[in-house]
Amino acid sequence: MYLDKIENIQKKYHSLLRDGKEVEMLPLIEEAIEIAFSNKDFAKLVELLNDYGGALRNTGEYSKSIQSLLTAKKLIETHFNKNSEAYANTLMNLANAYRMNSNRKEALNLFNKADEIFKNLNLYNYSYASNANNLALLFLEDGNPQRAYDLLKSAEKILSEIPHHSIQLATTYNNLFDVCTLMKKDSEAKDYIFKAKEFLESKISPANPLYASVLNNLAKYYFNIGDIEKSTSLYNISKKIIENTYGKESEAYKNIVSNLNFIKKNLEPKSKHDTTENNLKKGLELSEDFYFNQVKPFILKNYPDLVRYSAFGLVGEGSECYGFDDEISKDHDFIKRCSWFLLKDIISQLPITEINLGDGLVKIIAVEDFYKYYTLFEKGPLTLKEFRKVPQDFLSVATNGKIFEDNYGKFSYIRQRLLAYYPKDLVLKKLAYLCNKIAQSGQYNYPRCLKRNNIMGAQIALSEFLQYYCEFIHLINKKYMPFYKWQYRSLKSLHLLGEYACSKMDALLSYNDVSESLQKIDIIEEMCKKLVEYMNKANLSNLNTNFLKYHSSEIVKKINNEELKNEDTWIK
Repeated sequence: MYLDKIENIQKKYHSLLRDGKEVEMLPLIEEAIEIAFSNKDFAKLVELLNDYGGALRNTGEYSKSIQSLLTAKKLIETHFNKNSEAYANTLMNLANAYRMNSNRKEALNLFNKADEIFKNLNLYNYSYASNANNLALLFLEDGNPQRAYDLLKSAEKILSEIPHHSIQLATTYNNLFDVCTLMKKDSEAKDYIFKAKEFLESKISPANPLYASVLNNLAKYYFNIGDIEKSTSLYNISKKIIENTYGKESEAYKNIVSNLNFIKKNLEPKSKHDTTENNLKKGLELSEDFYFNQVKPFILKNYPDLVRYSAFGLVGEGSECYGFDDEISKDHDFIKRCSWFLLKDIISQLPITEINLGDGLVKIIAVEDFYKYYTLFEKGPLTLKEFRKVPQDFLSVATNGKIFEDNYGKFSYIRQRLLAYYPKDLVLKKLAYLCNKIAQSGQYNYPRCLKRNNIMGAQIALSEFLQYYCEFIHLINKKYMPFYKWQYRSLKSLHLLGEYACSKMDALLSYNDVSESLQKIDIIEEMCKKLVEYMNKANLSNLNTNFLKYHSSEIVKKINNEELKNEDTWIK
């Protein structure tokens, strides 16, 4: 029975949740969602979408989290009672996702709606306390610590009277530490952080990110009383836990790194390299200088036997790996660094994972681990099916930057194969899909939303149009599109329609949706016409119509792979 399958999957991902391994939960929840959806079990689907939204939020996938929770919200509104605890919990989870995505206005609105439902139902329980906890964090971020303090104290009172909720109570204590520290209630803050630590040590795994959050605050406490060594040690332990659970893209990880960098920047003496000349250099150039002037001589002297197996470069996460860094980039996570790539069986012989050289850092990484992390496969994706599994922004990160030297050649061999881009049939498949999506969002839904005065719907449609248009231009340039933060910068650098797309997007975004909607619609049509002209010249489609959806079926005729050719064009 399908419910048994879902229950078994839930047991697996709940076990992962207890260890804080939420990244590993995602494919399991996705599998369960597919089963529930195919059986039209909307109640179970709401439950699973809430779990999925929470895991996505904690791993930094805020947009996907919001979409998942909006779907759960819509299902309840369509099939169930809105005046229910399930609906209030969904609103709370959605509010938290909006809060993490910096949409505080919508978050506050939803938190208050959830609070109203709990009160109407006379439910002063764990769920009510959770809502109070999350709403308190919103008030804390908005500079209202007193309101946050009052909410957390009410949550503390409720949870202290409910058995079996010591973990949730510890979370409240942890949040109270933050608030009390800000309000200069130092003695109370100290009591709360040590209470939180005591509660959790006997209840959860030391590898759980919740425990890492407490260690993070404990590190703040020791920093504030001047014990820098203890503070740094706790931050590093917390950082490792978060890296292994939520991942490096999570807000929690970035905050810890920022705190460690703050300690290093403000307490260590300034290095001689901190000159005007160096400040003008891009991070990639600084990294290359660092390698040839410091790293290479050090490796030759201390690890001469490993040189022939080594590759060195700056590749991966960070604006400097794309050459997009500027003065703003230097306010966090910006240090002179270089990666040392070795084979996995060789790297296991080294007793260290990184080397501090003066004011720079050398990170030691296994070639197989690097590609497994960013492309899901140790040798990178090889087949069409494997390529379809890898998010394009991951492939972008895996192939950015620069390799300074590769003596063994394995890292660069995989890199060059990935830079050769997707298999041709997959490019065609993606272009067909994008024709559908560009037409749907920009040519169809955007003007229809405006006619209905649905400004929010129009904004979402326009956002999707820009995203899909940008992806189309990246595809025809054989360039993996990066994370949304860098998509515009990347787009502008593309020789084929890159500058054109940016200029039209700038114009599109300069007009008002209400008073200048006709101008925006005209620009969208002009942009689509430009793609049709390209497709005609590239022999992708012989149609002349500007409505891109019709070109989708023409493009798939060029695909050789029969399975891919016969697949629905709305599948990417």
